[in-house]
Amino acid sequence: MRSRTAVPLSGQQAPRRFVSGAYDAAVATHTGFEELRLDTDPVTLREIVDDPLPLREILDVVQQALADSADEDRAERSRLYGQRCVLLRLLGDLDGALTAGRLSLRYSGDDPELVTVAGIRLAHVHQWRGEYQTADGIYAQALEGAPDGYRSFTCLHAGKSRYEQGEADAAIRHFENAVRLRSTGPVDLLAAADQALAAARRLKAYTDLSEL
Repeated sequence: MRSRTAVPLSGQQAPRRFVSGAYDAAVATHTGFEELRLDTDPVTLREIVDDPLPLREILDVVQQALADSADEDRAERSRLYGQRCVLLRLLGDLDGALTAGRLSLRYSGDDPELVTVAGIRLAHVHQWRGEYQTADGIYAQALEGAPDGYRSFTCLHAGKSRYEQGEADAAIRHFENAVRLRSTGPVDLLAAADQALAAARRLKAYTDLSEL
């Protein structure tokens, strides 16, 4: 059975998008990515892509926005490459997603919000590639520097990596932190953290029983 918990992919809890110095979120190129919601499989905790066409259409808009953006507008390019990274990962192009993720991180500069989101998206690609040591290292770095509004998002994804590796206890700790930090946040984001925590607890119960 599939969960109907749909969550945004922007990775942020505040209504704004990215804010970096003189960068104004109000003038950011609208690509449609901001409204993208995907259901999450309650067992794998991965996004469910029933129809790739909407993702490809958004990707085309992102590609055009990148072509039109100025190289010196680093915050905008980090944001767009980050969107490209997510979309390519969901569409199964993990090599392309890896390149886009690295570019997003490169353009993020020293803005803690941009760096955190770009790092998590890059780590997520490594996770899907089965490169868990690399993914967990990037998640750990992201947790160290994540601003308050981004710590729950970081904990959630760090926990998913541990979950995929069968490390129930480590996943539970991350998910419990994600739930605690999201207790006053948007309902859809809190539901995603609750769903992940429930899955990790089921994993722990199964592991404990299998060892009897």
